Amino acid sequence: MTPRSVIGSFVRAFGVVVGVVGCAAVAAAMLVALGLPAQGRADDGPPSEPTLIPEPRPSTLVVALDLRDPVRQAGVVKGRDVILARGLEVDIAREIAQRVGVPKVRFVYVRPAARLLAAKAPSWHLGIASIRATPSAAAAADLSDPYLDTDQAVVLRRGLSRLANLGELRVLRSCALRGSDGSRALATVVSPAVNPLLPSSAERLFQLVQTGVCDAVLVDAGDVGRFLAGRGGLLGPVNARVPYGNGYALSVTRGGPIAAAEVGVALRRMRADGTMHRLARKWLQIDPARLRVLR
Repeated sequence: MTPRSVIGSFVRAFGVVVGVVGCAAVAAAMLVALGLPAQGRADDGPPSEPTLIPEPRPSTLVVALDLRDPVRQAGVVKGRDVILARGLEVDIAREIAQRVGVPKVRFVYVRPAARLLAAKAPSWHLGIASIRATPSAAAAADLSDPYLDTDQAVVLRRGLSRLANLGELRVLRSCALRGSDGSRALATVVSPAVNPLLPSSAERLFQLVQTGVCDAVLVDAGDVGRFLAGRGGLLGPVNARVPYGNGYALSVTRGGPIAAAEVGVALRRMRADGTMHRLARKWLQIDPARLRVLR
């Protein structure tokens, strides 16, 4: 092969290499222009998480009920819908809907009540059914701020002065329903110096404090109005409350159009403007939040 032919072959091979490199450079430039990641770069970071687009605001807020307590929620069930719904929790749900900007509310009946937290893909936005704000409930659904306390109201026998602190309650003969939150609050919060009496019925509990066998009874603060039910004159004052538990909260479906934070804001405003007080007086005859906490 002559020197001239060798040089010609070298030039042709070099041109092919230059052409390949040029094509690769053009392809890389096009990928950059299109916003696509270039291949084989050592400084590439991990792919970014996709942006989740929230569901649009619904025209109807779907609220799940369990209808276990006629004062807090009641109504007629037709199919799955609750019609003529009424009660404290029903009114709270309606108020929340207005405050988060949803014009209509539809109530659905969920049975058994355990499904309010256990359902894998709920078809409702909120659940309100005296759900306790416990760690297990918070693991199953987003929970709102409490809308009702689980504290225990202290009802005294006639003739006793109002109590100033837990120490004064501790030395009294106290009573509560057997197996109730009241009995557990006596054991864990009050620690009475005298063994409490624990009857098995609300009627017997009332008789014990009416006759003076018990100096004080502990009753769920949300139910104390029903406990007195027109016979409060036979007893002393509803003195105060003993703190117990974390209260009742709404369950908010995760990934739904309503956030638990929005519900919390609505509840705080309802307390601030007196709406919650008005509803509690209407349905419970007493506002538990207005009772003084014994420390």
